[in-house]
Amino acid sequence: MNKLTAVGAAAVGGFIVYRCLPQETRDRLSAAVARGMARHMEKMMANLPEDAPPRLVMSILPRLRAQNDQIIAMLQEQNELLRGRKRTAQ
Repeated sequence: MNKLTAVGAAAVGGFIVYRCLPQETRDRLSAAVARGMARHMEKMMANLPEDAPPRLVMSILPRLRAQNDQIIAMLQEQNELLRGRKRTAQ
């Protein structure tokens, strides 16, 4: 219980100190933490085997994004054709 209380008090104290910092300093600190997390994530992904689900998802995302763009373009074209038919029918 004492360890949990100490960790909680340290977290609350850290949050209070963080909020007291100027906005520019908080932004720099947040950016540094985000960069560190991104580097750690890259290292973790590099150490995973090729057939690991996270790596598979990351390899599929660009193809999925391209496919979604193609579907959206086709739907927009279809909408234009339907609007044209609706105008000629009136």
